[in-house]
Amino acid sequence: MRVRALAAVAALFLISGARAQEPARSAEAVPESTDPAICTGFDWPLLREQAWFAAPNLPRLESGGALSAGMPGAVLKLKPQADLVPPFQPTREPKPGTYGGVLTVPAPVTPGLYQVTLSAKAWVDVSQDGTTPRPPLAHTAQHGCRGLAKSVRFQLGTAPLVVVVSGARADTIRIAVAPAE
Repeated sequence: MRVRALAAVAALFLISGARAQEPARSAEAVPESTDPAICTGFDWPLLREQAWFAAPNLPRLESGGALSAGMPGAVLKLKPQADLVPPFQPTREPKPGTYGGVLTVPAPVTPGLYQVTLSAKAWVDVSQDGTTPRPPLAHTAQHGCRGLAKSVRFQLGTAPLVVVVSGARADTIRIAVAPAE
């Protein structure tokens, strides 16, 4: 009996030790929402972004990478927030233990209303001069829509963009930058 108890305790230590060694959470998978109505409850349509995020060939970019003009969505690999040196400070202080990243985007062809959409909860800032964040005009978010978390709209000119993501809970995030529909 005593041997079984010791074996059970040893097994618990092994399991808890294995969990402690697991890598940081990843937002790679984009599981379906359990209630599709939740994903249609945003203030503007995000079906286009939802399709991009579900694409099996979605480009993968390291923090500091550039989004292609041909595909406005990507999986962005984030760094621990403490290791990230963004070109400008996020407008919201990230919590300790979170992740962040930087993405450059080619200049929009025409000025107008653009949206940055994220697959998971995080903060997003956009700059067109590389140092000054643009004020958001609107945002929409939904809790419970797996694969889509928020979308933020900005009025943009025809200069390249620097997007800073901060405060993410996982080490990757799906991101899209596109004209508002």
